[in-house]
Amino acid sequence: MGTEFATITLNNDKILPEQKLWRGVLFNALEDSMLGASDRKSSIYKTQAHNWIVNKTDDFEKICFWGGYDPDNVKEKYCAAVKNGDINFNKKQIAWAKYYKQYLIYKKSTDLESKKYHRKRLEWLRSEVKSATTALISMIIISAIA
Repeated sequence: MGTEFATITLNNDKILPEQKLWRGVLFNALEDSMLGASDRKSSIYKTQAHNWIVNKTDDFEKICFWGGYDPDNVKEKYCAAVKNGDINFNKKQIAWAKYYKQYLIYKKSTDLESKKYHRKRLEWLRSEVKSATTALISMIIISAIA
């Protein structure tokens, strides 16, 4: 994984341009899952990429196939990297992921009472983000935010 691997793979002349495109999409998600920054945007991208791979969505499977990869193999190797600690999350990244998940619920709320409840929950989660550290945490918790 990483830019070096992506560069080597994408520069292979024996690969069709369409395959290079879809491999690029897959490599971008893998790189997003390795982001180390703990700001809001990076944390959200990292979590979305992680969930996209781990949950093995239809889109993930199609992109793997179109790129010439077996989705089960990609997911297996990704999960091994997570277990080995090559890919990890810190508390602030997890806090941002929870905040964003709640924000999406808030955005979909239509009635006033629901909006009010979700607004209060967002305020509380925002305080959790502010107090969160960048200390790494166990990957067991990651599955809870998916």
